[in-house]
Amino acid sequence: MSSEILGDATGEGWKGIVIAESLDDPTIINGLSVFRAEITPASRPQDQGKLRHIYHVKCSDKEINELQPHLLKGWYAHFWKGVRILVVFSESRFDLLRDDRSSWAETVEYGKAEGIPEAELRFPTD
Repeated sequence: MSSEILGDATGEGWKGIVIAESLDDPTIINGLSVFRAEITPASRPQDQGKLRHIYHVKCSDKEINELQPHLLKGWYAHFWKGVRILVVFSESRFDLLRDDRSSWAETVEYGKAEGIPEAELRFPTD
């Protein structure tokens, strides 16, 4: 699938973090407005020392909707604007309040059930 599925990448509305390894086609990131990129060692034992390519992006609701079906099971991407955090898994999404950790509980439980370590369910924002 080409990165063209993400439209014109106007970058309106949301900031977010997308990990290239979380996608069935990492070139999808090329259709987003990337404002920062990082390469870090993977932290999960099953990653066996591989690197993670972390992209900080700006995107629209439409781009998030088009990205979601390409997330692999056991991964997520998250986006924020104002007090809202949107956490997107391949088959589910959750709307959280940045400063209300009680609104995060269902999302953290879902992520753990997907095999994501709790330490990776922190949803950092800038």
